[in-house]
Amino acid sequence: PPGMMAPPGMMAPPGMMAPPGMLQGKSSGGRPMSLDDKAAKWSKLQKKRYGTAKKFGGQIDPNKEAMPPEHIRKIIRDHGDMSSKKFRHDKRVYLGALKYVPHAVFKLLENMPMPWEEERQVKVLYHVTGAISFVNEIPLVIEPLYIAQWSATWIMMRREKRDRKHFKRMRFPPFDDEEPPLDYADNILDIEPPEAVRMELDAEDDERVIEWFYDHRALQYEQGRVNGPSYK
Repeated sequence: PPGMMAPPGMMAPPGMMAPPGMLQGKSSGGRPMSLDDKAAKWSKLQKKRYGTAKKFGGQIDPNKEAMPPEHIRKIIRDHGDMSSKKFRHDKRVYLGALKYVPHAVFKLLENMPMPWEEERQVKVLYHVTGAISFVNEIPLVIEPLYIAQWSATWIMMRREKRDRKHFKRMRFPPFDDEEPPLDYADNILDIEPPEAVRMELDAEDDERVIEWFYDHRALQYEQGRVNGPSYK
């Protein structure tokens, strides 16, 4: 219709107005714009429109550097007593984090060490205020191997019920209401983990699996058997 403007980079039909300051389908040299020129101009406009603004000297680094475990331990230790006035500005953050607590517990249970593992090292995603933390891993398994590991463990657990080697009674609730949380570095870090529940494999009968049967993500980098990091 008369008075309507054409989109950027396109010829305006008769009766339509070209945008101010733009040529109707011609480049700055006066020649008609080719399809490649139009595509380049469109790409430039979109980058300017939706691109991430460069800050801090023109550097963009969306990836977070992995921090040592001592960093999160210090955050949790410093936030042990939340009654301090210095944490009064973080109350909104802690209240907002409450809705994610079920997912945090789910990720913790999902990555719990198996009975045949003494310990498991995992990556943790955490908030700088200590409001919430998540185990940032997905426990992938090879189904036949996982079934075999649990089958061997089930046999050993039947013996465990008889011998009570790893069995300990636990008092609930483990902490009183007013008792501050235990510091991991002071009370747990230096304690040796209990012995894993593992079947003694025979060097001859189990020769093919004895080296990797109880490994975490066994055969992950064995070409021809497992599809690398995707672990399929």
